Amino acid sequence: MGFDFGNANDEQKKAIQQTDGPVLIIAGPGTGKTFTLVKRAVYLIVEKKVKPENILIATFTEKAAKELITRISNELIKLDITVNLNDLYIGTIHSICLRLIKENIEFTRLRKNYRLLDEFDQKYLIYRNHKRFDAIAGIELIADNLSPGERAKQLSFYFNSVSEEMATVAELKADKDSAVQALAQAYEVYQELLKEENSMDFSSIQVIAYKLLSENDAIREKVQQQLQYVMIDEYQDTNYVQERLIFLISEKHHNICVVGDDDQGLYRFRGATIRNILEFPSKWDGVVQFSLVDNYRSERDIISFYNDWMQNTEVGSFAWGRFRVDKTIRPANPGLLEGILTVVKVSGVRPL
Repeated sequence: MGFDFGNANDEQKKAIQQTDGPVLIIAGPGTGKTFTLVKRAVYLIVEKKVKPENILIATFTEKAAKELITRISNELIKLDITVNLNDLYIGTIHSICLRLIKENIEFTRLRKNYRLLDEFDQKYLIYRNHKRFDAIAGIELIADNLSPGERAKQLSFYFNSVSEEMATVAELKADKDSAVQALAQAYEVYQELLKEENSMDFSSIQVIAYKLLSENDAIREKVQQQLQYVMIDEYQDTNYVQERLIFLISEKHHNICVVGDDDQGLYRFRGATIRNILEFPSKWDGVVQFSLVDNYRSERDIISFYNDWMQNTEVGSFAWGRFRVDKTIRPANPGLLEGILTVVKVSGVRPL
């Protein structure tokens, strides 16, 4: 009996079966992206006989991760296949990084019973140590005329950006700009505070995980050998450090599949860049690319408006079409009646 592809269309079937080597799946809105990921994971387990512990699947929210686990589990139950899905490395990139850190904590700067700082905790740490930051020469260049509370907010933003770009204190200190040099000293103080309090913030989770693998040959080789198949959802929302980490894990087997849509980048305020998905084919040899364009969610008039907007809209001198994968979404159910769609186009509005 052959593999059950369900209602998969031809392009989805090809994406599901292409398990070896680097793969890019451009999945437009409503085109069955999650369905394809679920079927791809099941295909690996059922057809390719890959053990769950050899598969990593990362997405951007806990809700999405739980949905993937539930749907993969249900698919396997229908096939009367029993596997321990707890062995799957599945979750957000941050949660997977935390798992790697916990499994190898003795090789990091952290000690047992470390504290993970949320956004408030991070700002409060800076706030209650504001005198150490106030003493830095040139601190006013990056946080001028601010109260301690506002300065803590501003500095936390800078520190997160530095972490996500993996800039080091030494690199910042070498910059000729006085403001960057002040930031270097502030970031150095902040790193000292984190070490003193046995803490890490949300942004540094990924940096610590990357350093764990890049600086320890035995751990890197163990992780690379174990995680033979890597799938990354919402790849358009990844940032620099996440790309470096994903590539490092995939370095041995090259079985990396990234899924996303350059039109749906949401996390630019966190350092995400659609450059990662646009440039993926140039960073791996032999990338196989698929485009999911059959929309199962919307009516024809909405899809038509979307295509027209994405292909023809320009903001000032910015030509959007130069910075996206060329694609035309089409209705999977062309027999649906057209609805009534009213759109008000506002000119003269500056993009965020």
